Amino acid sequence: MKALTKCRMNRVNIIFGTILFALLLLPSIGVSQENTQSAAKTQDTKKGRNNMLTEKPYFSISLESDLCMGYFLLNGQLLYAAEMAPVKFDLPVNHWIKKGDNELVMMLAPVDEEGNFGKFPRNMKCAMTLRVKQSGSNSGESLTIAALKFAAIDPTGIEGNTPAGRLDSKNGFAPANNGDVLIGKAKKEPFQEVGAIVTRSITLPAIGLPEWKFFKSDNITDLSGVDIAGRLDEETSDRLKKELLPIYRKIWGALKARKVEEVLPLFEERNEEIDAAFFKKPGDTGKMLAKELKDSASDPNKKLWPITDDNVIIQIYDNNKLVRLSQNNQKPLLSFDHVTDKISFSYDVIFRKSGNKWIITR
Repeated sequence: MKALTKCRMNRVNIIFGTILFALLLLPSIGVSQENTQSAAKTQDTKKGRNNMLTEKPYFSISLESDLCMGYFLLNGQLLYAAEMAPVKFDLPVNHWIKKGDNELVMMLAPVDEEGNFGKFPRNMKCAMTLRVKQSGSNSGESLTIAALKFAAIDPTGIEGNTPAGRLDSKNGFAPANNGDVLIGKAKKEPFQEVGAIVTRSITLPAIGLPEWKFFKSDNITDLSGVDIAGRLDEETSDRLKKELLPIYRKIWGALKARKVEEVLPLFEERNEEIDAAFFKKPGDTGKMLAKELKDSASDPNKKLWPITDDNVIIQIYDNNKLVRLSQNNQKPLLSFDHVTDKISFSYDVIFRKSGNKWIITR
């Protein structure tokens, strides 16, 4: 939990930078109102009811946070680090979701408005909501599947959550005794004595997405549960850094030499799965990444930040399937600084493990 109280403004800027870069690689989902209505009519004619989960679904997490200090996660993957400031935005999550059990998690630290540790602000509230619509449809057509909420003003903080139950995905996710979507009860547990972990499970039937390879990849450590990175022993940390650093340095060297083509094959799985996740043409994500890296590498106003052994830390996500290295300030290792505008351009790289091989998967 102590990690939640350090470098707060640096971390939120880093997370937003990573999010913005990730969003650049995702497809535009806007189409004309005329096309949307036409498609909807065709589906209604054929099926009577449209199943959002199986017909090119576009899943998103709507995040709302005010006076919250902590982490928002989906299936153990960090989505956002809250830093007290009020925020409200949506994140695409097709590339993190799966058929079967999914878990929403908020890890919250008790920090008041003055930065004092030990008590949640009375007006603190935060929520993450899983929504779905069809790719290509207008933003107003999203349907809520389930939300996870916490409000410090309530006795336990989780009274504002809907009860556990089943929902019918073919009827707008309305409550139904025989519904195909199972929503678990919102739960709250203490974390390191003073903090809180708030969780909720969402079990989905078949969805119109493949199962991502990292879900069945090797576990990275012998640990499980929350805060794996914080419980990692020094020996394991050093070993993992030793295995991963050469890959980062290979990419760094290609960027420095402006030979991006030499390392593009390392991103093959990542690019293919992002294409599949957002119903893009095969190769679209790879082309976009190649252009972005080449543009940064060839821009004389962008300086590639060096990778040094004393400025590397490891982050293992709580699903125990994914890992990244970063600078000590949490900034991605592969970063360019603009020489005049004081802007950073960062490229995060997330790995999974298969046997003795490390694979860039996100």
